[in-house]
Amino acid sequence: MSCGATAFATSVVLAQTRVTIRQMPNGVVVKTAVDILRLTVCGPTVVHVVASPDGNAQDATPSQPWMVKPCTPDKFTLTMPTERANAPQDSASSNSAAVLDTGSLKVIIWLDSGSLQFNDEQGKRLLKEDRGSPRWYKPVTANGESLYRVTDHFPLPASEAIYGLGQHQNGVFNYRGAVIELAQVNTDVAIPLLVSTQGYGLFWNTAAESSFDNRFPSLMRVSAEAAHAIDYYFIYGPEMDQIVHQYRTMTGHAPLFAKWSYGFFQSKDRYKSATELLNIANEYRSRDVPLDVIVQDWYWWIHRGDPEFKAAEYPDISDTLQTLHREHVHAMLSVWPLFDPESQNYKEMLARGLTIRGTADYDATNPAAGDFYWNRLVGKEFAKGWDAFWLDASEPESGNSNGDDSDPLLANKKFFLGNGALYANIYPLMHTGNVYRHWRETTDQKRVFLLTRSAFSGEQRNAAAVWSGDVYSTFHAFARQLPAGLNFALSGMPYWTTDIAGYAADGAGRSPDDPSYQELYTRWFEFGTFCPIFRTHGHRVENELFSYGPVTPILVNYDRFRYRLLPYIYSLA
Repeated sequence: MSCGATAFATSVVLAQTRVTIRQMPNGVVVKTAVDILRLTVCGPTVVHVVASPDGNAQDATPSQPWMVKPCTPDKFTLTMPTERANAPQDSASSNSAAVLDTGSLKVIIWLDSGSLQFNDEQGKRLLKEDRGSPRWYKPVTANGESLYRVTDHFPLPASEAIYGLGQHQNGVFNYRGAVIELAQVNTDVAIPLLVSTQGYGLFWNTAAESSFDNRFPSLMRVSAEAAHAIDYYFIYGPEMDQIVHQYRTMTGHAPLFAKWSYGFFQSKDRYKSATELLNIANEYRSRDVPLDVIVQDWYWWIHRGDPEFKAAEYPDISDTLQTLHREHVHAMLSVWPLFDPESQNYKEMLARGLTIRGTADYDATNPAAGDFYWNRLVGKEFAKGWDAFWLDASEPESGNSNGDDSDPLLANKKFFLGNGALYANIYPLMHTGNVYRHWRETTDQKRVFLLTRSAFSGEQRNAAAVWSGDVYSTFHAFARQLPAGLNFALSGMPYWTTDIAGYAADGAGRSPDDPSYQELYTRWFEFGTFCPIFRTHGHRVENELFSYGPVTPILVNYDRFRYRLLPYIYSLA
């Protein structure tokens, strides 16, 4: 039986099974003893799976702003089970299963439980749900809404390796045997795309807090804390580049940055005046050391969230930027979604209902709040001549000292978009999207560049680069950046960077005069030279290449080497 433009339905129920299979014009509906499962073929290599106890849910969440090209049903064939009594019960050709064939995939639907198994056309098993008890639903009440905690169970062969899932600081590259929590916090980034050496990707299609649990090595449990349904996309490669390409086709492709964005970024916490910015840029130019960007970190403001610079330290920021531009130096400004309650912008947003209640952050899911954020803060600075924006604390963080900055902030909140339990991880996508959209509406003569501390599915389309957060200035932390960055890239985000040599250690900056720190800085700088975005930053008295004494010639040589590579880097981009 095949499904194309003609609408028809057929069904079969076998007496010895608990499963009903019904073919619909846009896919297959499977009814089991515990749930109703809908499979939609989105193309030869992509299948969308949605399952819920009553079958009423269309997706895990009512809205999915991370998607730019949702599933468009495609053709398939469905082979119903036969009545061959002597056929082996683990054979898809027997009366134990039906087979949905996309032309590149065979999806086996087992009739004893309704579990799924994904094979390639040659019959190689790619992924399967647990045969006995594949999907679990636990009723929960989240922010007053009746939802489910959902879990799907996938047995994994011993030889399989799994990667992706954003950026995590556990030092693990292959996640076999690990538990990965998907919840946005400083240094830990949640992107629900997993890629496997078996040749498939699993896109867990929700912004809720989730986990991928492989503590028991032969079984992977994938859970969401709050959902209307189990919702995932199975993506077949078999090459990982093909998986990432299809994922980006669904969630958005990454724009090209301006060429200067691939050069060297000079930053520290923090430069305290316009004179300091100009002097440092002049030192690089006078020493003939390559530099493309200088960064103004936080506390340039009178009140965070208002666009007024401290007048004594920054008497005319537009003139400062013009001077930098004459020396072909670009400038990036740090702005936050978290507002000072004393700022005029915060008071007005609060009165207009544009904040997330219980926080000092603007509601990035509210279009009116996004307009306000651009018109009253970022857009005003953009008009002064800034070339890029550093969207710090985009998880977002709470901004207090109660010790909860390592906990997800938004799961128990309400957004304009809906229940925070359903959208706990979405903030960085919406925040970068607001700035990207307004920038593009303002001009097409200046390419967008955003640096931010967190990410979610689809954020690559917002011209956003992500750095690994406020990591420690230690070799232990340095070693963990390598698997963190590799898994981030395998999650569909091409642009990643770190604070070279770490942000700080135990709340304090390391000294550039310390020989042990000079060693760490040198090794981390060498690594940073080959990262997609080349950037130094940290909480130190000085952080320029000339601050590190005897290792400065090594640093300068690597900086120059980056610029020798720049034509190749830009061509690849």
